[in-house]
Amino acid sequence: MSALTTAELTQMRADIATLMPDTCNILSLTTTSDGQGGYTETWGTATANVSCRLDKRSGREAVSAGAVRTFGTWVLTLPHNTTITAAYRVEHGSVTYSVVHVDSDKSWIASVRAELEQI
Repeated sequence: MSALTTAELTQMRADIATLMPDTCNILSLTTTSDGQGGYTETWGTATANVSCRLDKRSGREAVSAGAVRTFGTWVLTLPHNTTITAAYRVEHGSVTYSVVHVDSDKSWIASVRAELEQI
């Protein structure tokens, strides 16, 4: 297999970008001392209005706090140069997701894909 040229990889990235119909916000955690030995957690926007595509992968039900709760996983596709790790959250519309895994260890990165769970 031959290597991709820079022009080919650039074209692949441009083609994938046309398949991202939505935008999302990437959230990061900030902790602030509460003055009593503890801290307060605040989630703020690290990157706003990132082009993305969100696809439902699977779902399951489990008993949580005495009630049946639906758990699902989603796959989020982002532009190749987006910074995101499992320490971040993603806000898509009015729904917030935790980042479970980011698939960033690959050759010829044309996009970044993250596995999400709804919070």
